[in-house]
Amino acid sequence: MPFRLQNHIVSALNAMGKILLKRLESPVESYEKRIINNMQNLRKEIKKGDVLLVEGRSKISSIIQLLTNSSWSHAAFYVGDRLKYSNAKHMKNSLNGIREKDQEFMLIEAEAGSGVTAVPLNKYKDYNIRICRPFGISEEDLNSVIHEIINNLGKHYDNENLVDLALLLLPSFLNPFKKRTIQACLGGCSQYKVICSGMIANAFQMVGYPIVPSLLPKSDIDNPQINDPYGTQLIMRHYSQIIPGDFDLSPNFEIVKYNIIGLGRFDYQSMWAYNPKDLVKKHTAL
Repeated sequence: MPFRLQNHIVSALNAMGKILLKRLESPVESYEKRIINNMQNLRKEIKKGDVLLVEGRSKISSIIQLLTNSSWSHAAFYVGDRLKYSNAKHMKNSLNGIREKDQEFMLIEAEAGSGVTAVPLNKYKDYNIRICRPFGISEEDLNSVIHEIINNLGKHYDNENLVDLALLLLPSFLNPFKKRTIQACLGGCSQYKVICSGMIANAFQMVGYPIVPSLLPKSDIDNPQINDPYGTQLIMRHYSQIIPGDFDLSPNFEIVKYNIIGLGRFDYQSMWAYNPKDLVKKHTAL
């Protein structure tokens, strides 16, 4: 194929991909918001190093949820005010256009349309979200994780990784040629391209912190050793295989509840639009 014709084909495919991506990023009308996020409490409770899971509202989010069998379609990493008080120029530049008061509460995320960017926590105030906190990680290792995440600013989104994840989740008879070892790299396998969950997983794995590792065969889980909750040694799963829901399922991440913390007594009887007791009586009568 002539080189010039090949370039035209590649350009046309890239243009089509951008058009398709733009359509997939449009919001769906059926998004169900399950709770009003108390942003004041969230800002008090969230800590640097926390992973914020997001139930997205776009068409591509719905596809990711379907493929991964999880409510969570996106993951972002909380860095707080680390960017604001840094002397590094690229970190300062990442805050351009963000309101001063929001610069204290920042996330770093990788999205298909924009790559790796810094966004305010406030971006997700109207989304269903969850905070996952790494348990027992040392301060030194956590700082290394934060530093590694920040170093990803400006990288591109790895669309191939997303496609490979979808193929990996298919039954093997539909995709018999795909490598299925837990250490196989998915996507472009380039240090310049990442996806949201893989970027975060890689940073944690670089300090040896497990997300959803695999157990060695013939594990003796009936006789776990001290400080060895798995009962055996682990095999690290390649970071490109980690999906947002893995942080929710991981036994090493705590789920932080923030909406009712600090509100005093939980008055669950007074929050209903209709008295639930009346509904129970109605069904009992039937």
